[in-house]
Amino acid sequence: MTEQLRNRRITAYCLLAVCFSTVVLILTGVTTPLRTLLVLVFVCTAPGWSLISYVNVRHVSVTWISAVGLSLAVSILVAQMLVLTHAWHPEGAVVLLAFATAGLLVHHVLRSKPPREAAR
Repeated sequence: MTEQLRNRRITAYCLLAVCFSTVVLILTGVTTPLRTLLVLVFVCTAPGWSLISYVNVRHVSVTWISAVGLSLAVSILVAQMLVLTHAWHPEGAVVLLAFATAGLLVHHVLRSKPPREAAR
């Protein structure tokens, strides 16, 4: 169980770095292939992983398959909302999605920290 929490915490930290990097590249207006790749990695993994990690899935492969599926579903819902509201601002939507995802990832980091040892 400790190993699973450690892996969850490390994954959450890595996905937080992806969220942060995505937001920085979007807000600075940098247009490189790295930005495209980073946004794609973010949109396809982070939102779903931040949600599926609340479910106790035993197999890592099932967790990641579910994370990708949920991420794509969330991205489609966000895009559909942009279309329906006639407010097509995909960069703003990705930034907002990154902030929402980062909040959930921070919660995963905090809840997966090992308990402090008793004072000696």
